[in-house]
Amino acid sequence: MPRSLAELEASEITSPDTELNINAFVRRVRQVAPMAKEISISLIASRSDDTRFPIDLLGSLVSQLGQHAVDLDYKFGYQPAIVDLQLCGLRRLTYCSLDATDDGQRIMQLVRNNAATLQVLELSVHAFTDMAGLIRCPDGSYVQYPCLQTLRLQDQPGVDAPHMLEFPGAVPFPSLRRLALDRGFYFSDDTVFRGNSATLEYLSLSLSSHVTMILRNHRVFAPLSHPKLHYVDIAVDDDPEPGLFETEIDFLRFMMSIGPSAPARTIRGALGVTEIQSAIPVFGEYACIQVLRLTSVKLNLWDAIALIKALSLLSDLHAPFPDLGPLPRGVAKHKLPAYVIANYAPTGKRFRRWVCESGSGSTIKKIVRCVLLLALVCPNFDYAAVDITNRDTIMAHMKRMITTDGFRPHALRLRRLLFGGYENEIPSLKTIRQRMEQYARRRHQQIE
Repeated sequence: MPRSLAELEASEITSPDTELNINAFVRRVRQVAPMAKEISISLIASRSDDTRFPIDLLGSLVSQLGQHAVDLDYKFGYQPAIVDLQLCGLRRLTYCSLDATDDGQRIMQLVRNNAATLQVLELSVHAFTDMAGLIRCPDGSYVQYPCLQTLRLQDQPGVDAPHMLEFPGAVPFPSLRRLALDRGFYFSDDTVFRGNSATLEYLSLSLSSHVTMILRNHRVFAPLSHPKLHYVDIAVDDDPEPGLFETEIDFLRFMMSIGPSAPARTIRGALGVTEIQSAIPVFGEYACIQVLRLTSVKLNLWDAIALIKALSLLSDLHAPFPDLGPLPRGVAKHKLPAYVIANYAPTGKRFRRWVCESGSGSTIKKIVRCVLLLALVCPNFDYAAVDITNRDTIMAHMKRMITTDGFRPHALRLRRLLFGGYENEIPSLKTIRQRMEQYARRRHQQIE
């Protein structure tokens, strides 16, 4: 077996002789464990107590496998038999609440029992009335997770905001490398950000007015803080409270200041500015950006050129494909190739890829024209990924267009440009994040 994840589903143990089965399962795991990076026990069970896995022996199983990385992925709702076992030694715990009747206090107790060993904790909830139990014990003392590297907290859609919690002086997550706070933010202070500025590498954050005020008031992201932070994903949930920022540009500058040295960045939602041209100088203040993803920003060709010019290190741009935009005065379409070369080339010498986000609304002909013009401006631009299923169609459009009078003199230069259709795998959001993280991490290591 290669060195990869060995996912052994404990729910497959179905023989009535559960004691023999659990021992056989442990023996089987130990046989593959020396060649596996992780052991994952997936409890695929309903809310019913009639589960196929011998729950009463789960504690014994975890203790016997304690010398290996044990992941308990439990994603299908609250079940008292699990938390009553008082399991210890878990390195990963994933819990997804089914509804508001799940007992948050007992789940938090299970989490606290494993605080010393947990490396990954993912909680997706409906309404935890005792989220404080993640950080504070019943006796009032604080819990610390010294090994925790990944923390993901997520609200289910449509959940009312819970009571905000404050933990003065607590430093519960000192070793975090990945922090994802999706929709839900249960804290009225900077608890989750304390003590991990030197280790944090990945941040995904829903930027509501409440979160904005916390980050601003506590100065979480100072100019020289978070030196290892290489990927920042900001979702703009709503406009900031009136009076919090003097102008829209001030709010955009605040957004960009979250992880100011991060070479890879995503902004989901509107930038908060009326004209994209007014935002480009703000982007230019963060010339370290190498990979940029904008989900709701409509660019025309001239905006795209200006953005690439402002970000001299930019290599990958994920955004809706640009429309052509207004033609320069006195310049006909067939003269555009000569015009952009004379006025803009060379720009963005590092720029290589444009990945089209879905819903750009452009026709194939417009997309091809804009990409060809961009390729004339950016000397190393060689790949465009398009959300169109028929790659042959778009390639045929490109071949026809580069034989027209305007593009023909540059045909040899343009033939190296590749298009990928949807079947050529436009990356999913998860894939985009993974690629951006990997790319940014490699670049960060090279700089160090």
